[in-house]
Amino acid sequence: MAQQLRTWLIWAVLLVIGVLVGHALPDSSVSPDSEAGTITAVHGQIGSPKASLDFKAKGAKGTASYALVAPTPWQATSGGSWRSGSQPSCLKLTSGKPVKATIGVITVHGVGSAPGGPMVVWVECYG
Repeated sequence: MAQQLRTWLIWAVLLVIGVLVGHALPDSSVSPDSEAGTITAVHGQIGSPKASLDFKAKGAKGTASYALVAPTPWQATSGGSWRSGSQPSCLKLTSGKPVKATIGVITVHGVGSAPGGPMVVWVECYG
């Protein structure tokens, strides 16, 4: 009887340890928010430390600024091929003309000297 109780106790302790370790591990999956709207300004080139874009989401009253990192996957037309490793052609705004787009946005936490905040992870341009 004591042997069986000890076996059950060991299994219960191992189960509790497994649950605690599983809960303590960081969750590394990311699901970006998809936002449709207009790109109103682009600052810097993708890959430069201060690269960002200003975006006015549909229905929003103002614009928000998002960081751009290299490589940011982009699509120049709906249903077109995805590209990365270069500045999206649709982000080369000519004469200040806004571009309709949908962007994927995640929020990252800053670590050490790396900044945190909202970041664009993909761009779909439509005009």
